[in-house]
Amino acid sequence: MRVVKIVMFGLAVMLLQMVVLARLNFLGIAPDLILVSVIAFAVVSPKMPANLFSASLAFAQDLLSTGLYLNTVIKVIFNNAVLAVKDGYLGDEYALTAGLVALFSPLQLIASGAVYYFFLGHEFSLPAFIFRLFIFTLYNLMLVPLIFPLIRELSRDG
Repeated sequence: MRVVKIVMFGLAVMLLQMVVLARLNFLGIAPDLILVSVIAFAVVSPKMPANLFSASLAFAQDLLSTGLYLNTVIKVIFNNAVLAVKDGYLGDEYALTAGLVALFSPLQLIASGAVYYFFLGHEFSLPAFIFRLFIFTLYNLMLVPLIFPLIRELSRDG
């Protein structure tokens, strides 16, 4: 039953990300519900389910969007970084999730921006990029209180 709930959650996250949150953007900046979900799931779940969750959700995101498989690579790396950090962390899981979302949101934009700039020749504007980093991180942090309790309940359900 837990697997069915996780799959349904993943489908709901994909639907919200691709349909709803894509329309709720601010100057073209939309939050990344999948990133927040991957980080929260990695904080509260064991290694193998967290890896499967992050890889499948990010791969589906790539299939339905750009097709560069950049999301898959970035989110699987972030997932494994979260798994490594949580082993030595003794504090609250919610605080860890919020802190890692605040850390990995800008890192995701920097990594994807570097790929688009260096390999695909997109233009770069430092003030616009800094503004995008700030808004994107703020958006993602606003999703943490909504997503973390859901994922914690999914992980507790046996």
